[in-house]
Amino acid sequence: MRRNSKVFKSKSSDWPLYRRFFILVVAIVAILLGTYFVGLTLLSRIGTREETFTQRDRIAPPPPTLTNIPQATPSAQLKIKGFAETGSTVTLFLNNSEEDSQLIGSEGQFTFEGVKLELGENEIYATAKDSADNESRPSTAYKVIVDQKPPQLEVTEPEDNAVIKEEEGKQTFVLIKGKVEEGATVTVNEYQAIVRDEGNFEYRLLLTEEGENIIKIVARDLAGNKTTVEKTVIYKPIPQSPKTPD
Repeated sequence: MRRNSKVFKSKSSDWPLYRRFFILVVAIVAILLGTYFVGLTLLSRIGTREETFTQRDRIAPPPPTLTNIPQATPSAQLKIKGFAETGSTVTLFLNNSEEDSQLIGSEGQFTFEGVKLELGENEIYATAKDSADNESRPSTAYKVIVDQKPPQLEVTEPEDNAVIKEEEGKQTFVLIKGKVEEGATVTVNEYQAIVRDEGNFEYRLLLTEEGENIIKIVARDLAGNKTTVEKTVIYKPIPQSPKTPD
């Protein structure tokens, strides 16, 4: 009986050790599991950030904006200005061929000096490419006509040196009529004349100066070329009756 009692006492004294060992194992397992799941969470977040970065890097810059492009010009060279995304490279195309390129600075502006145009119609547009080689859609395409020929101008009325007589009680006008090429404007002594269909124009000019009156008719086309015709009319007002003394 005494031996059994000793054995029981020995087992009872070992129980706290087993309990501590069990708690230690459970704690280690819990730490390992916690580390595993935290690591998975961090890896998933890093993957999401990398994926977001990759998606942003695939976004192309907006198309460049070209400003103040004329419809027509008499010059064979043109200065082209515009705006584009900072840090991108703008490539200028002339008649579907690459003409020039320029890196855009912090102000987001660009200028291409002395772009050589061909006589007749030219098409101009541009694209932008960022540092990741993402290229934008083409900008708005502009057609620019190089026209160095003065517009055709025909003045049918009045006849040169025509005499215009004053009518009593009325203001005296002279009618200027003619024809100009399509798209051109006409001024008569710097007053805008009405240009109708097929280029026909007319203007009624008030005469106030007795004797010779020089009438300058100027036609301007879209490119700024001009043609000038001068006509002279002689204005004869009604003679004033001499005043009789009272």
